[in-house]
Amino acid sequence: MPPGVGTPRVAATDVEWPGGAAVSPGARDGGALRDLGVSRATPALAAAFAAAVPAFLLSAAGALLPVVEGGERGLAAGPVVLVVVAALPLVLAGAFAVRGAAVAAAGVLIGAAALAPGRAVLDLQFAAEPSRASRPELYLPSDLYAHSAAPGLWLLVAGHVVTVVAGVLALRARAGGEAGSADGTDPGRRLAVAVSAAVAAAIGLVMQPFTSSEVYLLAQNAFEGPLVAMAGYLLVAAALPVTAAIAVSSGDTDLVRGSLLGAAASAAGLAVPAVVAALGLDTLGLSVGPVLTLAGLAVLVVAALVRMPAAEAAGEDETPVRLPGSVRLRAAAGVGALVAAGCAVIGAVTPQLQTQGSIAAPESPARWSLLAAGLVVGVLGVAMLLPRTAVLVRPVLSVAWVGVLVAGTAVLDTAVTATGSAGGVASSGPGVVWTWIAMFVAAVTACASVVAGAVERDDVDDAAPADAADDAEADDDAADGGAAEADSGRSSVLLLGALVVAGVLTVVAFGLPVFTAPDYVAAGLWARFGTPSWGLLAGTAVVLGGLVLAARSRRAPAVGVLCGAGVVLALHAASFPLSRGEIAGASAGAGFWCAFAAVVVVLVAAMAAALTRPAAGGPVSTGARRKSR
Repeated sequence: MPPGVGTPRVAATDVEWPGGAAVSPGARDGGALRDLGVSRATPALAAAFAAAVPAFLLSAAGALLPVVEGGERGLAAGPVVLVVVAALPLVLAGAFAVRGAAVAAAGVLIGAAALAPGRAVLDLQFAAEPSRASRPELYLPSDLYAHSAAPGLWLLVAGHVVTVVAGVLALRARAGGEAGSADGTDPGRRLAVAVSAAVAAAIGLVMQPFTSSEVYLLAQNAFEGPLVAMAGYLLVAAALPVTAAIAVSSGDTDLVRGSLLGAAASAAGLAVPAVVAALGLDTLGLSVGPVLTLAGLAVLVVAALVRMPAAEAAGEDETPVRLPGSVRLRAAAGVGALVAAGCAVIGAVTPQLQTQGSIAAPESPARWSLLAAGLVVGVLGVAMLLPRTAVLVRPVLSVAWVGVLVAGTAVLDTAVTATGSAGGVASSGPGVVWTWIAMFVAAVTACASVVAGAVERDDVDDAAPADAADDAEADDDAADGGAAEADSGRSSVLLLGALVVAGVLTVVAFGLPVFTAPDYVAAGLWARFGTPSWGLLAGTAVVLGGLVLAARSRRAPAVGVLCGAGVVLALHAASFPLSRGEIAGASAGAGFWCAFAAVVVVLVAAMAAALTRPAAGGPVSTGARRKSR
């Protein structure tokens, strides 16, 4: 049959194989690695595998060797379990590579690398204070004496570092290789399932890993445990939903599949040993946390492997890959804000501590600040569900969410201090669980709000006029627009000056105590760095980021972001009048006055932003001016 009649023409040098890798027919019999050899991604992907193999070997060696000098494992099967879970990402990536799915193989390494920094920080708890590490598969404390780290710990940390290197190389391979194809899955549906599952798994990671009757092994959740372990758990918990969201948003089916499976395999390395230890040791019991994590990871695997077609696209061969619309993203942010607000209110009114006997449990003086922050975020969540106000409120919520984090860490400080040592008479109450759930959901809500803002910005940019007629009319209107632009320039100078002053006041306000009292030293950024300091640091970073963003945003988003910054600063200043009745002799500190001044300056900046006419970081284009006439 002649070419082109009844049979498709296929170029001899361009045959498409599963996974999106283009190979020549002569390379078919050379195995998967030879198939990948003709791709532009070959050197980086080969280097990624070359790094992934020693990363596994280092992790396996660290699991087999002691991590603490003179320490013993509480679980005999611990090394076997740790080696198996460490091998999961490498096995998955190798399986995809053998099948020719180069993009999926790179995705597995990327997903595993996203969680590696948090896991490395978590392991470093053995170097800081091994007796408070709740990792019986590696070390079971038998006393409260200080022990030095053993070579196994540094091999584990080195394995995580090399895993990050492998992920970076895999990311380069993905950037240099051919893009995968879409499988007709509705990205909005997959995004909702994957992120929800990742959030559930992340919540389980920061919960109590097991129950314990062991004298020297405390069963504590992430916020009750030591500082280094808390930072590690929070990094892993934050990286899991963020990785899922970024992967699904890429629209590349192979990358989505690999990244979700890689992240799930890495997270399983923390949940599986906790379950095995709870079932294998008589003094430990199974807790809800790791079970919830494994359930969330199972759903994440389903989201990676199962096709989820859109209802309206049933029967079609292809479904356009798009992010969920800004309307749905704003609605999701509104629902998240309501959930965070509800959890914050419950966390503020329920006990943070429980004691045995007639001893009254102390209450956190910051609980009223958490209540106020929850109510504010709840009001913003309601407004986000109303179509007419959602666009205006979204920038406010993108900054104001951090008020829950600032107040929540201050509330948790009471529980962390009271339960920080073995043999204490107090244990954490239900308020602790509700508080950290509120903080976590607030952070996820912020991610949804920021993504909604990015979609809104893309929609505005796509609708902007950019034809030659607009350019010609821009030249014609330049003369009569000179006076308006001069006024806008003066307002821009006022805006930039107010933003700079507000930034300085923000740093001082969060760095200095809001109130002072006899025999009371409040946590700060550079004095008595403790659990509340993490919230203060987050508040400083978010507000400063909002100020920088306001300088480059259009009018309405800039005003909204500045209003959100003002809300955070006002909540921080309000912690003095809300808490003064709980602390004897409390008086306003320097942080209160700086926060109050920062609120005033931020309002001035908001008015200046309303008077200017910025568009995409500069003066409004003539086309936009003509449209508004």
